[in-house]
Amino acid sequence: MRKNIIRNIICFCMAALCSLSFTMGAWAEEYDSGTDSKSRVIDAATGNIISQWQEDEVISGQNDQTSVSLGMFTTTGYCGCSKCCSGLNLTYAGTIPRAGHTISADLSIYPIGTKLMIDGVTYTVEDMGSNVNGNHIDIFYDSHEEALEHGKKTQEVFSVVE
Repeated sequence: MRKNIIRNIICFCMAALCSLSFTMGAWAEEYDSGTDSKSRVIDAATGNIISQWQEDEVISGQNDQTSVSLGMFTTTGYCGCSKCCSGLNLTYAGTIPRAGHTISADLSIYPIGTKLMIDGVTYTVEDMGSNVNGNHIDIFYDSHEEALEHGKKTQEVFSVVE
C-alpha cells in the first residue's frame, strides 16, 4: 500500500514537472534502472539530467507535504539592500520579499511559485538573480548581516508538493 502511495506521489510530481516542462524546456521521465524504478528531469536544450531520484528518496514532511530531493545545491544569502539587489524591496514576481519564505532561483528550471525545502524550511521561488543559475539558490534575509552570515553553503534541496 505504502509503495503504491509513493508511486502515485511520484507520478503526480512527474505530471507536474511535465506540465511545467513545456514552457521550461525540460521534461520528466520514469525509467527502470534494472533494480529500481527511478525518475529524472532532463534539460531539453542540453540533454543533461537536472535532477534524479528513486522511490525510496521520496520524503513525507509536515502539513501533508511530500518532498523529493533535487540534490545538492549552492546556497547563498541576500537582502533588500542596494549591495544585494536593486534596493526597490520588490521581487521579480512583484511581491515584498520575506525572510523564511522568499528565494531566488534559476527561473528557467524553477518558475515563480515553485516550493523548495532547504534545511527543513519551505521557501517559495519569487525572485531571480543575475548570478543565480542552475543548482544555485539565493535565500532572502531581513538584514545584510544575516545574508553575509549565511555565506556560501552546499545544501540538499527538496521539491515540495503540497
